[in-house]
Amino acid sequence: MYDPKFRMAILISIAVTLFTVINVIFEYVVGDANFMFDDYMVKVSSIGSAVLSGFIFVLVCTKFITFERFRKTGFEPVFRDETGTGFNFPVSLSKYLPDIIAEPGNNNIHPVEAELLGFLNGYRNWPYDITGQDSDSLYTHTYKQWREIRQIPNTSSPHHIAVLAQDLAKVFAYKETRKRFPTSQFWKQDKVAFSRRCIEHGGLSSFILGTMPSFMAMPERTRRAILIAVRFRDNPIYIPANCDPLALEIYESIHMAAEKVQEAEGIEAQGKASPEDVKHLEAEINSFFGSIIRGLEVNPAGQSSKSDGVYIGDGILIARMSNIVRAFAAALSPQLRRRFVMWRLDGKPHPCWPVFVEAFRSMGLLVETFQNTKTENGLFDIKIGEKEFINSIVLKIDLVSQAELRNSLDALPKFSGLTEVVQNKTSLKEEITTAANSIDKLLTQARDAL
Repeated sequence: MYDPKFRMAILISIAVTLFTVINVIFEYVVGDANFMFDDYMVKVSSIGSAVLSGFIFVLVCTKFITFERFRKTGFEPVFRDETGTGFNFPVSLSKYLPDIIAEPGNNNIHPVEAELLGFLNGYRNWPYDITGQDSDSLYTHTYKQWREIRQIPNTSSPHHIAVLAQDLAKVFAYKETRKRFPTSQFWKQDKVAFSRRCIEHGGLSSFILGTMPSFMAMPERTRRAILIAVRFRDNPIYIPANCDPLALEIYESIHMAAEKVQEAEGIEAQGKASPEDVKHLEAEINSFFGSIIRGLEVNPAGQSSKSDGVYIGDGILIARMSNIVRAFAAALSPQLRRRFVMWRLDGKPHPCWPVFVEAFRSMGLLVETFQNTKTENGLFDIKIGEKEFINSIVLKIDLVSQAELRNSLDALPKFSGLTEVVQNKTSLKEEITTAANSIDKLLTQARDAL
């Protein structure tokens, strides 16, 4: 009937009561015969009434105050979202009450972080994953990521808050079923099982975060950025195109924190990619190709060091490989990005580049011979005007299969500069050797003709 902690409280109350009664009887039987019986009984009555009152208070609390009834939280909307979750019922956030859960007394963290940690503290035994694949509790799993994100450079309170809030949906999505035992069997632990009430998702997490008073006291711009990052954590393709850049920074940081936790626990992300993952990635690249390319900065006019590439006309697009991969990565699912370690894109050659090159090759877009120079890895070093594009990929946008994209690129200002393939020492040496052999062959033929 009661939680083991409440059973223990009742047991202690009973023990204290019995001890007091025994002590009274013992003192009366073997005590000093000259003591004032009336005064003694007054004191005994005072102590006894205090003990009895405490026992009754504990009994009433354990019987009538379960901390599980629905309470008004301001989060009682009535609609059904895109995941099929219906919110036409009150949401119980009773463990959020400040008189039950204490906030951490750390002055170095933001008040919202303290409030979230206090809230999650009430769910120390709540599972993070009811399928059993992750044995950590919700609190432990979230705390690990919060600890790691605080070590990531250039992160601040909004990033830390998002990490703590990203899985709040689980406190409602997972329903607790508890098999209780009668008070007479206080030594038995309640049997607890969890089932899924609804699909846990970022929308539900952001709604719950929005009920917290300290969060609503934050500046509107910061609140919006955090809510967008939490709301679309697992669906980046739906992140609004005109959202605040801070939202994208927060989105990236919360996934980097998850990757750091895996690294700390010895889970290697690299090498996890299976042939199915490669096929999935190629399918995603094919699906997002048009929209991603249109979002790149490839306008021939106003080129700068921050440009993603340049469209030189006739369907030929030159783009920095690091920039094009980063643009595609933002639209991929977090799970797929983690398989290919794409949360650490720093502009340097990356293990996922060959997969992208092969995807472009299979789509018939890859140019492997440019200005009489052939590449083996699909990349060129190209000098465009005064700027040098290292590790660039050359794509041929077909007028038939990619008509809409081709027309949008052809509408850009005409390219009037010069392009030149910059050969590295190895390729230059091979070209010189080939040319020398060709000259030797011509000289031999001329000598034979004479």
